[in-house]
Amino acid sequence: MAFTSRYHRQIVLPGVGHRGQQLISSASVLVAGAGALGSAVLMSLVPAGVGTLGIIDHDEVELSNLQRQPIYTTDDVGKPKVIAASERLGKMNPEVSLNPVFQRLSAANALDIIKDYDLVIECTDQLPAKLLVNDACVMLDKPCIIGGAQTYSGQLSVYNFRGGPTYRCLVKDPPDPLTLPTCENTGVAGMVPGIIGNLQALEAFKIITGLGDVLSGRLLHFDGLEGCFTEFPIEPDPDNRKISRLTEYGYSCPDSLLKRHIIDPEDFLYTLENKGPFEVIAVSDDTERLSIKGHNWKTIPLYRVPQEVNRVPENKKIMLVCENGNKNIDALKYLLVKEKNTRVYALRYGLSAVRFLAMDHKAT
Repeated sequence: MAFTSRYHRQIVLPGVGHRGQQLISSASVLVAGAGALGSAVLMSLVPAGVGTLGIIDHDEVELSNLQRQPIYTTDDVGKPKVIAASERLGKMNPEVSLNPVFQRLSAANALDIIKDYDLVIECTDQLPAKLLVNDACVMLDKPCIIGGAQTYSGQLSVYNFRGGPTYRCLVKDPPDPLTLPTCENTGVAGMVPGIIGNLQALEAFKIITGLGDVLSGRLLHFDGLEGCFTEFPIEPDPDNRKISRLTEYGYSCPDSLLKRHIIDPEDFLYTLENKGPFEVIAVSDDTERLSIKGHNWKTIPLYRVPQEVNRVPENKKIMLVCENGNKNIDALKYLLVKEKNTRVYALRYGLSAVRFLAMDHKAT
């Protein structure tokens, strides 16, 4: 294959050459999460000419994302992240094949999606997603590069690489998923995920080309305030490779119970128009208010939902809403299973579906 001058500075690197560039251009990588880490990863791997890049994410661009997710602009607010990212990346390097997947990675679809890629780079800030990616990669015998960033620090490692440790060797006893610190409740300096994401991309580069010492069995921690890196060993546990099926890490809620507590957009719209019995709690990472049809609710982050629910008088039903119908369902499962709270309900598909329905009603 004849390469253009696009990759010249990369081809002349020691150990790369035309053969290395061929390996890069033939590789397929799935990036799980198109947020802060994902921005850095994608904006490194696309110019490098990685042949096929899958991008999976179920969120839309919010204004609060722009501080740490430089792949997006103000004009992208409201667009699915995978679409906005693909539009920009396609202009950066049209030689790369981009596969945007606008859905949540789940136990039901993870194996089918991941099986077509050589390796996975996990870029979410959610522990359940990291565990799911790890488990799927163990079952499919594929390496995964998992990173994280909060406040002024971050970390990364390569898991399931040639018999090395898995992510479960690091996270032996997963904590309660709703109590974990995330970027939304601790904040993050936008430069930190840029550093960690670029290091994740570098590990992918090394795996693809066979160069260097891959960061397997070692957790690399970055302290931004001290300006230093520290390594910690990760001991392999063979039992963590004995995964025969995927499960969602979190709160397993019986379908029969869950169905009774999920409200369709049509019923929610009727309730709004007739001033129904619900106290509405809006769940969002953004500090702006979620609104619809003249109704406007102060938003709270996911981790604060249990405290907010406890403030609602016991004689009132509670409706959890969010923009796309993801965070409110997570909160509902927690409240039903962990707190046995049966006066809480959640809106299916989110407020975006209700807005569409309201416009349709107006048109007719």
